[in-house]
Amino acid sequence: MGKEQLYQYNIGFDQREKDQKFITKQIETHLKERFNVLLSTVYYEVANGHLVRQGVTEPFINSIRRGRDLIQRVSPNTVDIERENAEVTGFGDIIDPFLSSPKTPVGSKVLSISPKGEEGSKYQHNFYDIFTLKETEGGRRYVELSRYSSALSPKEYAERLSLNSNNPPNAAAFLTHPILVKDFSITAEQIHQALHRHHDYMSLSEFGEIWKDVESSYFIEQYLANRDALSFNAVLNYADEVWKNNNKRKRGETYKDYTHYSPSYEERRAFEEKKVRQAAGGCPGKSGADAPFSVSEFANLEPDKYGSRTFTCPACGETNVRPKDELLEKCQHCGGEVACK
Repeated sequence: MGKEQLYQYNIGFDQREKDQKFITKQIETHLKERFNVLLSTVYYEVANGHLVRQGVTEPFINSIRRGRDLIQRVSPNTVDIERENAEVTGFGDIIDPFLSSPKTPVGSKVLSISPKGEEGSKYQHNFYDIFTLKETEGGRRYVELSRYSSALSPKEYAERLSLNSNNPPNAAAFLTHPILVKDFSITAEQIHQALHRHHDYMSLSEFGEIWKDVESSYFIEQYLANRDALSFNAVLNYADEVWKNNNKRKRGETYKDYTHYSPSYEERRAFEEKKVRQAAGGCPGKSGADAPFSVSEFANLEPDKYGSRTFTCPACGETNVRPKDELLEKCQHCGGEVACK
């Protein structure tokens, strides 16, 4: 496995993980990021002039502020402070008041871009959120958040959005200034398509066709049994092969049907040893990666499935804070190996 792939997905954490369903879910998320697909959908209610998560009364902006304050107090990182403050500003000053206002037309959308952080940043995902204001038949307003993995660099974002591509905004600038989308007819998926017009991407339904064959494959079974680099390579290469053949089928070309596929020994070795395609954007996988999406993930530091979420680095003595249900390989401050358990 190449160094890039080892960075993107740390199999060492899977080797310690007992829950096979959890591992399979992390592989699914990693593949979604490789194919630049919809990662997740979240819904917010509109209550008392704020956006709130379903089943919660507290405004979501409070979670973002609390997460920012906690992480900067317990485990500050100078590289991330501007970005974390920008997340609070963008959501608190633009997204929350705009989408919760009764004067905002149904169908309004906001695009919030979150590029990968600078070197040394704990924020290593490259993605964007598209918020859409909707309404039920009964007239109750709510917001649908669609989160997409992205292959775009800051320069490419600037080119798509008619900004100065010679001096593109950094992550903090993008987060401080979410973009109001005035075309009510365009869907979140169409925005994703327009942004990635020069990059490979796929819809959630297209990914579902790939994942159906991958999840039930020999290669997932072998990875769960071995949890080594060759087995993981085979999963990635097999997913790419299914993708390519699905495209051939849709174009009316000769293709191979991988439904109920049983590979020969030679085919297994070929998938293991083939060089893995390096996905554009270099998005890390979630499993074990030091890669929170948002400061809101630090709003509640109660113990998770691995126990306490804070620990002291034995090398530099600084406090580290893990994203919920994630382990860390390196200290968030000095970069030393910690391999928290």
